[in-house]
Amino acid sequence: MNIHKTIVYTKEIYEKANKANKELLKDYLVELKSKKRKPNTLEQYLSDGRMLICYVANEMENKSFLDFNKKDFRQVSLWLTEDRQVSNARFNRVFALIHGMMEYAEDEEDYEYEKNYARKIKNLPKEPVKKITFLTDIQISKIRGYLLEHKMYRECAYLDISYDSAARINEVIQMKKQDLVDNRYSNTVVGKRGKQFNLIIHDHSIESLRLYLEQRGEDHKEELWVSVRRKDHKVVGKQAAYEWTKKMCKILTELEGKPITFSPHCFRHSALENYENGTHYMCRVLAEPKKFSLEELRVLAHHDSMDTTKSYLKPKENNVIEGMFGVKIS
Repeated sequence: MNIHKTIVYTKEIYEKANKANKELLKDYLVELKSKKRKPNTLEQYLSDGRMLICYVANEMENKSFLDFNKKDFRQVSLWLTEDRQVSNARFNRVFALIHGMMEYAEDEEDYEYEKNYARKIKNLPKEPVKKITFLTDIQISKIRGYLLEHKMYRECAYLDISYDSAARINEVIQMKKQDLVDNRYSNTVVGKRGKQFNLIIHDHSIESLRLYLEQRGEDHKEELWVSVRRKDHKVVGKQAAYEWTKKMCKILTELEGKPITFSPHCFRHSALENYENGTHYMCRVLAEPKKFSLEELRVLAHHDSMDTTKSYLKPKENNVIEGMFGVKIS
């Protein structure tokens, strides 16, 4: 599937990016050139390096690579796999650059760099089988119940909004708190291909949002997602959402007694699947219980084609065969 990705590198961002990062990239590429690396490889590394530097400038407070810890490299890893959904080959190429740069800095006397945390991030398998975890409405309810019981209202609001709106993580993170509960829809967010739209929220989101905002208290931050533990209510982003989702994996694993893993993007898959099969709680809440059509789901997901929407749902071939011959396929 051809997935459009937001442009990360621009000349304007790169000019303002961390000077030390640009110098390290430049020095490393000179080193590779002296070792007679192929021009095509150098061009790819230059492109990947500029992308990384711009991402760090925008999303990681323009931090120096030399100051990265394990968590920082993990954030880059999650950004590549979850947000940009790059192939395993592309992931490995980008991290080959990162590993090489940090090893170069470690060996060169000009750089005061001793602990290379990038080594902790391993390459992905060459031919992965990408498995999508579809959560049932019952499983979502189990997680939700636990979060409410333990007063994890922010995490619950994130879960509810993601499941209600079927939105991408990048879209949910853009939400503002102003008038959100009263309007039952978000401010305008920017999705893929620069599309602009509002996210619609429903009963569960309204409930958890009220609890979260009450727990959060008064502040002057317009952003919806902040750290509730810090007095200054520092704004948090996608990395925090990944961490919340990890907690939810552990919660569901404990509740069901078996290992279950999923990513923030699985909430989008699960919402669309459950809206389509009529098990989403909103299908029951509506005046006339219903299942949503593929065209309705396409509009909700802001997809350009129904083929893209179909790819987000479970394959239905077995259902057809079961209907033809009355054989239950497990």
